Amino acid sequence: MKSKLNIKNGLLYTSIKLTHEGSYVIIDNVIIDTGAFHTIITTDFLDELGAKFSNDDKLIEASGYGGASSYAVRKKIDSISCDSVALKDFKIDFGEIDPNERINGLLGLDFLKEAKIILDLEELVMYTK
Repeated sequence: MKSKLNIKNGLLYTSIKLTHEGSYVIIDNVIIDTGAFHTIITTDFLDELGAKFSNDDKLIEASGYGGASSYAVRKKIDSISCDSVALKDFKIDFGEIDPNERINGLLGLDFLKEAKIILDLEELVMYTK
């Protein structure tokens, strides 16, 4: 199955679903970012998911383009999916991305590589082999 992509302000957007301990949340306005090493989602969705902190969670320092840094929590969740593409026991960073709250997350290279995603920019879809 192919996931439809949108272009807004010159960036590729999609929606994802996070599932953890029987709860799930759908997150729109997630940028597909091949330049982001890790997937990062705003902390609001960690609260919506009802995910509790555990001893396995790690506080990490994330650095962005231009050297700006911030802190995030790296947490393993039960699954992350984009339409029919799903990965189980996936570590996601939860932190601040956009102080103006226009962006809900970055779907990073970690997800794209592990899921073996193919981006078709002519048809504006992504899928796996």
